[in-house]
Amino acid sequence: MSEELIDDREASSATRAGSPLHTRDMIDKNWFDKLIQPRSVAIVGASPQPGSPRNTMVRVLLKHGFTGNVYPVSPSHPEVEGLKAYPSVGALPEVPDVALVITPAQTVPGVIEECGAKGIGAAIVFSSGFEETEGGKEHARLLAEAARLHNVAVLGANCQGVWSVQHRSMLTFSPAALGQETLKHAPIAVVSQSGALAGAIGNYLQNNGVGCSYIISVGNETCLDALDVLASLIEQDDVRVVALYIEGLDDAGRIVRIAERARERDVQIVALKAGRSAVGQQATASHTGKIASSHAVYADVFEQAGIIAVDSLIDALAAVEVLAYLPHPRVSGDPKGGASVMSSSGGAGALLADHSSEYGIPMAEFSEDTASKLQGILPDFARKANPVDLTGQINSMPNLFKDTSEAIEADPRTEAMIVQFASSGRRYLERNGEVFKTVARNVPLVVSFIGELPDLATRQDLREAGVLITADPSLAMSALSLLYERKRMHELPLSPVREPLAERAAPQDWSETMCYCEESGITPAKWIVLGAGESAATACAHLSYPLVVKVLPSECEHKTEMGLVRLRVRSAGEVDAIAAEFRERLDKPDMGVLVQEMLGDGVEIVLSCLRQTDFGPVISIGSGGVAVELYRDVAHLALPVSADQVLAALQRLKLWTLLQGFRGKPAADVDALVRAAVRFGDMFVATPEVLEFEINPVIVKPVGQGIGAVDALVTTR
Repeated sequence: MSEELIDDREASSATRAGSPLHTRDMIDKNWFDKLIQPRSVAIVGASPQPGSPRNTMVRVLLKHGFTGNVYPVSPSHPEVEGLKAYPSVGALPEVPDVALVITPAQTVPGVIEECGAKGIGAAIVFSSGFEETEGGKEHARLLAEAARLHNVAVLGANCQGVWSVQHRSMLTFSPAALGQETLKHAPIAVVSQSGALAGAIGNYLQNNGVGCSYIISVGNETCLDALDVLASLIEQDDVRVVALYIEGLDDAGRIVRIAERARERDVQIVALKAGRSAVGQQATASHTGKIASSHAVYADVFEQAGIIAVDSLIDALAAVEVLAYLPHPRVSGDPKGGASVMSSSGGAGALLADHSSEYGIPMAEFSEDTASKLQGILPDFARKANPVDLTGQINSMPNLFKDTSEAIEADPRTEAMIVQFASSGRRYLERNGEVFKTVARNVPLVVSFIGELPDLATRQDLREAGVLITADPSLAMSALSLLYERKRMHELPLSPVREPLAERAAPQDWSETMCYCEESGITPAKWIVLGAGESAATACAHLSYPLVVKVLPSECEHKTEMGLVRLRVRSAGEVDAIAAEFRERLDKPDMGVLVQEMLGDGVEIVLSCLRQTDFGPVISIGSGGVAVELYRDVAHLALPVSADQVLAALQRLKLWTLLQGFRGKPAADVDALVRAAVRFGDMFVATPEVLEFEINPVIVKPVGQGIGAVDALVTTR
């Protein structure tokens, strides 16, 4: 935009100049209510100049029917858009619920101080020039300090504000909001770290008759952040699904509890995370001042939390439409239950069956009673099993469509339905609209076309009745997959609630590291550290051959790649010779060399805890050994974890097949592994000086024999 106050490269999750406000204990507990349903609004920096953001903000608020008092604050203009302007915040005739601040960055901390002095508890800062610029970091620090000292909940800076549709409170300068003539309310909320995307999403939802309840752009998150907003949004009665666009989060572990609370309220969170590729991470960094964290960690923790992750904006928009308007699949309680399909095209029906397999959606097997009904309804040459082919007789048999629909919906094994049209679909839609609406009262219903769609008004009318219209068979099955995914998410295990362990010191050497493993339930292989002056014949007398000889992790992190590990060493003489070779290669004549017994057969896994992630402490578990980076078959969970969460994560991995016993191998001791992972994670949380603790490989022995540690690497602060 032309005006210097607004930066179209809106920062999102920029690096904090000071501590984030996160003001749950400091500010008015009603701060969110004041953002979404204020009774009065002050616009600090309002201007009569047409086309400027300062002016657009006033026009948007008035255009959409805000019923409260609006107070422009401008020392240089007596009037803005027909409203009396006031020279300062202190001169306002009452205390507004919220202040919209759009003044130069260096003035904003002072404005927030004025707001606090006036008693205004909430503010939205639209101005740019803070964390997203090198010279603005001090402005950001002062803004955070002013908000904290004066107990003002601040959204922004550098954001595009709030759409609150039901309350007609459009606190934004967004051209998308200004361009809307009317606003449709629907139980869809959006939280975005990109202001431009927030406006574009709002525009799409309104233009396509889908609607929304709230759209909130969080900007730099100098004080309040996306998760503060999300935690409040899920408590609103007019929210059923929240779309979350993020590039990075601070203190992201909060999202697990927030998402679990959302599930309690039957609210589904859908997340689009930018920064998956190296290029995407660079773009995010230049856009926000924050390099995105590992996409794999985000994806896995979203799964742990019950958040549906999507890969594109179009997927996010499709998801919120489906999840806002369609119910959960009907519970059949029958292993033969699933989706039922009826199609006027045999080819399209076959495609739908293929797509059901791709999306992992079961196809219902009709009961004998339904099969008998269909036998009497459909022509002899029609396919009467799922997917049902109505054939061309749909044109000559007036009740064929209605009777078939009712018979399929009445089958208790039908959990959801798709009706697929080929040509002339619009005509059938007009004739059978009430049939669709009746079916949708009992099961989720998607009506699929091929390419063309009925008009917007027709789609909107059916959508309101719980009937979704799609333009392609794959989109229809994708819609059902979202419903089944939501159902699965609602059944995920909850995070544990237990007392944390007492804080402990980081292990300082190999002996303490092995004791740490032992305490977590991972039994180390028997070992000794062979000193430079010691003889293996004496030192290793209590060990059973063959042995492993290797350099300690403290001496070399990548010992395997450097050939500093020898397996199946069968004599004391070999141990001495290898130890001497390792000392010579590393030029460390006094170095101790690790000698271990070889563990028996088992499944090799990696078990690792990391502290420096957006989510705080995270545990990673997956296929281990030398191929850990090759296969990348690893799941990540935010700590602490429950046994159920660890087990669910393992079951998502290819590793699970090996743990169950593969090609004649015995089943592995999964129970011991799960117990150890939970305990290891709790111990790591209680050891704040350790940044990373990797045990690789962990050998998972057959059932009842436990698990063993072969190697471990500890990185401390």
